[in-house]
Amino acid sequence: MAHPQYTYNPPPQEQAYYDALFTAADKSNTGYLSGPTAVEFLSLSKLPVDLLKTIWSMADQNPTNNTLDKPKFAVAVRLIQLFQNGKKPVDLELNLSPEDGVMPMRPPFFEGVNLQQQPQQQVQQPQPVPQQHSPQRSPQPSP
Repeated sequence: MAHPQYTYNPPPQEQAYYDALFTAADKSNTGYLSGPTAVEFLSLSKLPVDLLKTIWSMADQNPTNNTLDKPKFAVAVRLIQLFQNGKKPVDLELNLSPEDGVMPMRPPFFEGVNLQQQPQQQVQQPQPVPQQHSPQRSPQPSP
């Protein structure tokens, strides 16, 4: 019996963050993560081992080579993000239910991994318009 094929394509505002996570995990720069390398990195999420095993089986859709490429890694990271936020996917594209999708989720967390590029929240708050101030001159003392 075939397993469901999970996919996740990060939205444009999150793509750079997912790419940076993959680069941080792919220390040997091979374009894929071997089983031990992936386990080491995904364990930084601090999720229980049994849950990480489930996430691995959902992400690694071709277990014969026991590796994660970027698309499989995106599935694993998305699942980690969902579980870290107490959410569950509703379909094979790892979307949330309309009720869950209203509030923004925290980005996936991996202990000790500090990236410059943080994803933008999925729900944007209006930004205040900066005030234009003309420089004030201090009075010059008279001689």
